[in-house]
Amino acid sequence: MSTRKITISQLANGMFIHELDIPWIKSPFLRHRRKIKSANDIALLKQAGVKELHIDLSRGADIPSNHEEPLNEHTSKNISSDIKEPPAVDEVSPPSSSEPLIDKQTSQNEAAQAVPLSEELKVAKVLQGKICQLVNQLSQLAKNGQPISAASISPIIQESVASITRNDQALLTLLHLHRQDIKLGDHAFGVFSLILPLAIKLNCSKEEINELGMAALLHDIGWARLPMHLLDKKKPYTSSEKQLTQQHISIAENVLKKCNELPGTVKTLIIQHHEFNDGSGYPKKLSKEKIHKLTQILQVTDAYDESIHGLMGQQGMLPASALKKLYRSAKKGLYSETIVGEMIHVMGIFPLTSAVELSSGEKALVIEIDKQKPLLPKVKIIYEADGQPCSSIKIIDLANQNEDDNLKIIRVIDPIDRKCDPLGLLIVDSIESA
Repeated sequence: MSTRKITISQLANGMFIHELDIPWIKSPFLRHRRKIKSANDIALLKQAGVKELHIDLSRGADIPSNHEEPLNEHTSKNISSDIKEPPAVDEVSPPSSSEPLIDKQTSQNEAAQAVPLSEELKVAKVLQGKICQLVNQLSQLAKNGQPISAASISPIIQESVASITRNDQALLTLLHLHRQDIKLGDHAFGVFSLILPLAIKLNCSKEEINELGMAALLHDIGWARLPMHLLDKKKPYTSSEKQLTQQHISIAENVLKKCNELPGTVKTLIIQHHEFNDGSGYPKKLSKEKIHKLTQILQVTDAYDESIHGLMGQQGMLPASALKKLYRSAKKGLYSETIVGEMIHVMGIFPLTSAVELSSGEKALVIEIDKQKPLLPKVKIIYEADGQPCSSIKIIDLANQNEDDNLKIIRVIDPIDRKCDPLGLLIVDSIESA
């Protein structure tokens, strides 16, 4: 991929934006990466405060070689007073093998801080314990009608962002561990560990990342006053149970009224996180135009954790299946297609700890994602091709095989199916088994 840094005055029709110098939340478009199709697009970016940007030369036009300014610059002048609404969001597709999961332009500082996944997992495990303990404490405050302080939450967010900077797969690995008995802290951790890397991928500001982190930890605070056994009920709710569980929003709203230190945006996200863009959510059936832009990030991360761990009256499902479910729901208008698409970029085609079958007949666990080759992760072989468990550790990096090898993943396996996993070795419930 070849990119060029240009000024906003050099931007012209036919160019493909790769990166803007403003946070995603301030962009007039839901997706930063897009082709410029009209002078109106340029005017909207100017109005949003864009000064400089990077264009992708492999996907769009370059600056004319004999012009300092683009040939059609005159078409973008004097139209700021007549700006139309942004065009419809481009259709988002899951990343292909030719499209990297994240940008290659990683800063030297971040590269220097990078640590192996096995090392960062130890830090992430400590963070998980701190987060679950914190959520339990916050839930007790809510249950007792006491206010919650923002100062008690911000430090853990900063620690977690630092962990993601060192290795962005450690917290995501813990998110996918199998859980027997779901507690409120477990669910909060799951949403939290996904919302931070997604917010970073969407180029949110530090303030917005902090707000999203707080909202993730507190979004189900209303459950503190409800029967907890209903949270991870695997069967559909009865009408009375559904009505009861939906009260966690109004309960949270009452709790938040006493929390003067929490940012107003955090309160809004918590109250809105079960709304849908098509207006079919609750409690107020808000449409997309009335839902806070950051809420759309909390919506999908909450729905993903609920899906893979079987919360809110539904059976759990494989990570890959949960991503497909969210993508289909986004196509139907429930969620932002852009945000779901970016989440797929963050998670990978085969999310961490996914059980897979290789073209050799061997069965394995995905233990690390190659960000440049998402279809070829690093895997740990669990069953040999003859169905027997491996007698020794065997790890294969599918992206860096010998010339004679051509192993690839042919399907995702459900570890719950004993025909696929007769000894239960593909169920990952701890770091040690990952």
